[in-house]
Amino acid sequence: MNIKTYTASQARSDLYNLIRSAGKGLQSYEITLKNSDPVILISKSELESWMETLDILSNPEEVEAIREGMKSKKRISFKDALKELGLDEN
Repeated sequence: MNIKTYTASQARSDLYNLIRSAGKGLQSYEITLKNSDPVILISKSELESWMETLDILSNPEEVEAIREGMKSKKRISFKDALKELGLDEN
């Protein structure tokens, strides 16, 4: 992910465009302010994606399930996946 850096003054002068761009997932922005930690402007969906990833990676059982799945390299058809999930209409 490429993050463009702006000072708070620069960001303020173009805030609406930065929000639109970040909201569409086109770009992320780091905004700096003297004597403060920088902040990142990203879309809500991007943040939710990162939070979900962190949640999964913080659960050892889920991480192990992912590793086992990668080892098994089991492949099934989309139709069979729907059936296993109980979503098959037949």
